[in-house]
Amino acid sequence: MKHQRTIGLSLLLIGLALWSCSGVQYPPSTRWVAQPEYREVDAPQFTARIEPQKGEYAYFAFFVLTLTNNSDADLMVDWNASRYLYKGNPQGVFVFEGIDPAAVKTATVPPEKVTPGAVFSRQIMPMRLIAWAPVKAQTASGRSILPGMLPVGENGILLSIQHADGQVTLPLSVHISTTDNP
Repeated sequence: MKHQRTIGLSLLLIGLALWSCSGVQYPPSTRWVAQPEYREVDAPQFTARIEPQKGEYAYFAFFVLTLTNNSDADLMVDWNASRYLYKGNPQGVFVFEGIDPAAVKTATVPPEKVTPGAVFSRQIMPMRLIAWAPVKAQTASGRSILPGMLPVGENGILLSIQHADGQVTLPLSVHISTTDNP
């Protein structure tokens, strides 16, 4: 009898732990909205834009970063200095498909080169919100990173770009909210 109570209590505690780790639950009728739909900054050397995307999910799961080089010199996206912004505060680095997890850990992610006149685009996800797929899942689906849910509130990027005149760091963000559909 005492053994059954111990097992029952253990199962209850495991269930509560799993339930508490599941995060905020949204009803299926919840609609995710970004205001504005995207944020864009025009500078003499470049145009930078972020747009939250849902992909196959009901919620916003990642950003599409687009950088257009308007200059006659190379631009470099510095991934090690760029940060995910949540409510205006830096919350860690971004990751994307094909990134080396060891390079992320050691802050040695190579910069992304954007040649004059080129348009660079990449899906990026905050590292603190992602899950790395197990090796078996990577070979079956081809994806090694599974995006998490961008939370309600101000979300964006503190983008670090190196150019011929030096380095510029600029914030780009949108406000994510939810509404219930009747």
